Amino acid sequence: MQSKIFNSIVVILSAFILLSFFVFTNDFNSLLTTLKSVNKFWIFVALLFMLAFWLLESIILHIITRIQYNAPKLFFKSIKFAMIGQFFGSLTPFASGSQPAQLYAMTEYGIPAGLSGSILMIKFIIHQTVFTIYSILVISFKFHYFQTKIKYFIYFALFGFVFNTLIIAVAILFSVNHTVTKKLLHIILFGLNKIKIVKNPEKKYISIEKELMSFHKNSAIIAQNKLTCINACILTFIQWTIFYSIPYCVYRSFGFNSSSIFTMIAAQVFLTIIMSCVPLPGGEGAAEGGFFIIFKLFFPEKLLLPAILLWRILSYYSCIVAGSLFAFVRQKSAK
Repeated sequence: MQSKIFNSIVVILSAFILLSFFVFTNDFNSLLTTLKSVNKFWIFVALLFMLAFWLLESIILHIITRIQYNAPKLFFKSIKFAMIGQFFGSLTPFASGSQPAQLYAMTEYGIPAGLSGSILMIKFIIHQTVFTIYSILVISFKFHYFQTKIKYFIYFALFGFVFNTLIIAVAILFSVNHTVTKKLLHIILFGLNKIKIVKNPEKKYISIEKELMSFHKNSAIIAQNKLTCINACILTFIQWTIFYSIPYCVYRSFGFNSSSIFTMIAAQVFLTIIMSCVPLPGGEGAAEGGFFIIFKLFFPEKLLLPAILLWRILSYYSCIVAGSLFAFVRQKSAK
């Protein structure tokens, strides 16, 4: 509970600081004038992109889930699970609260914990794989462009790339190697026992191991459905292309059109690589600072702060607002 409160405070405080910084450096009237002058069509397009992003998130989760679990109104449940993930992922460091919150919601709707964990792990691996491929493509075609224009860019980009590659390696190892998972679980439980958090670690280990066996069994079955996994990868690639296009919409809303959408997508991918390494909800601080450093190549300095504000509202705070509508609506049959 304390960590949830802390993370919520960080998000609210960061939003307040961002808004206050703009108001105090540009005055409130300047803020209103700037926001009123933007092209509303491109803001509408950005909102449609976010809706498409959330819809694709739901579709991807749905097609993976139905391999092993098909129930009435599963698609509508998948929308709820996806938006719960968006909400809690936005409020926690490294988006670490997304999968646990989704797991809890899925078990509330009758999906066994072992199966739910497998579904979420496979989806996570697909997401990280697509992101890694995206990063390799962007590094291959656009790295030199940004390297020549941004100081120390190579260090931030390579560190973020290595960090995300390690994450996918650990996730795959955890999913396919039952022995490693058992050893890790054993170490965690007995470590928690020593600091008086978990009692009877052996008993707890036996009960959790049953779910782990189910987790690995279901993960293998889902992974064997190669066509479904390929379709999920393609949809994920489209989903994140849409999301990475949000800064371009903001750019066009200010009346600019000299930079290509492909260059700005590449800029957003590099920014995401950097943000993913920061252990704060939504990559707070790194998101705004990274946007300032990278996107100053496209925006005049006087419009950078309004652009950051619009971009964060559209791509981050919208996930909190929309996700909250689903996060606090519980299943009627839940205890």
